[in-house]
Amino acid sequence: MDSKSYLKTTDKLLFIFYGFCTLLLVSVLWTIREDVQGIPVLNYHQINPVDVNALTVPPEDFAAQMQYLHDNGYETISPEELNEFLVSGKELPPRPVLITFDDGYEDNYTYAYPILKQYNMKATIFLVSDFMNRFDNYLTWQQVYDMSENNIYMGSHTLSHFELPSLSTAELEQQVVGGKLAVEWHTFKFCEYIAYPCGYFNDQVLSEVKKTNYKGGFTVFFDYVRAGDDPYTLNRIPIYRTANMPLPRFWLRLHAAPIVGRLERLQTWIGDMGYTGLASFIPIP
Repeated sequence: MDSKSYLKTTDKLLFIFYGFCTLLLVSVLWTIREDVQGIPVLNYHQINPVDVNALTVPPEDFAAQMQYLHDNGYETISPEELNEFLVSGKELPPRPVLITFDDGYEDNYTYAYPILKQYNMKATIFLVSDFMNRFDNYLTWQQVYDMSENNIYMGSHTLSHFELPSLSTAELEQQVVGGKLAVEWHTFKFCEYIAYPCGYFNDQVLSEVKKTNYKGGFTVFFDYVRAGDDPYTLNRIPIYRTANMPLPRFWLRLHAAPIVGRLERLQTWIGDMGYTGLASFIPIP
């Protein structure tokens, strides 16, 4: 390569680098603005010291995350409080956060629940109701009832965790209605919020959810909830196991959800195009 070609290549790389830095700076400034306006809805699954997978957060990491929220003035809210803010503009605490768990794992009771009680925090568990009292690693209905009496709201994650858009009309109704009724039967409280399995929904799913008198639904779209959002397609911030620097990564997801979410969607888009190697270079905190 001659000197002119080398300079042209260098100029291109510098242009790309400075362009990336500019986009990053704009994203950071926009995120700071959004962090003030957006409400974080955190999405957990398992909390235990044994399982090593993407959906499991070790108890010591979860405890550090809850301590961070407590020490920095966050106040936990319920799905009902979030809904009242979205529908009627009812005021929320200055730094609200909604903590949610999907599926209903037994370790939510064994490990997460004591930590939440330590900080007097509310939380929400979306139950796959057919799994309760059936599998050892899922909650018993007695545990569900005990928590529902102590600041833990129980929502529906359907009967069996099927992807709802793929179901027939009759199957969809069974999953949506049955999940709601099972939770209500065992907690003696109304079940008015649902989390869609895998975050998947379509117009037919939304119609069935509304017809069943749910007040809102939660997806796994990575972003904040903001005033004016549709109560039936609410965003959440996934909190996954991170082997290195767990608290800094939690901080980034909490405070920079729009950036992290866009990076995740960009990585998925590039991977879906077949460029898995290139996709792996995109950092996801």
